[in-house]
Amino acid sequence: MPGPNSMRFLIAHGLLEPLDPSCSYLHERAGGIFGRASIVTPLLPYGAAASNGLAHWVWTGGAFPPYIDIISSSHFRTPVHGHIIRVHNRRLPTEHMMKLGDLWTTSPLRTACDLACEPPGRTGEDGKLAGLHTLMERYQVSCGACLNLLADNPRWPGHSLGIEAFQTLRRIL
Repeated sequence: MPGPNSMRFLIAHGLLEPLDPSCSYLHERAGGIFGRASIVTPLLPYGAAASNGLAHWVWTGGAFPPYIDIISSSHFRTPVHGHIIRVHNRRLPTEHMMKLGDLWTTSPLRTACDLACEPPGRTGEDGKLAGLHTLMERYQVSCGACLNLLADNPRWPGHSLGIEAFQTLRRIL
């Protein structure tokens, strides 16, 4: 089916999820971890790994994140399908990385810690905690494990925000 009218029709009927006005992915394909990983893989620069919000989307699904968060030592200025690439220049231990098909991504534990250390942003503190809880519950990541990882890395960017988030989650749960 050619043309933008066909694309709008498919989006309106829930068959496609748009990335930008000219590119989309099949809604059905985003139903599982490996499907989401296969959607993300062609969006990433060579040698980069998904992290933060993008890794959270791969692990849990939901709405596609507004940024493409990656781990890389390079800089990228050009948006990919309307999404700005946010580079996190970090060296990660191998136990913090996982490979899903062709995609390298941060593990659920590392993803939870990265997200907890970010400022609340567009979803607010409640949205941030809800997203953390979903990820942690689905992959059996405990608040204690996250607090231990943060305690071992006191210079982690946003360290105090992460500690506060996990202590709040521990009190709630």
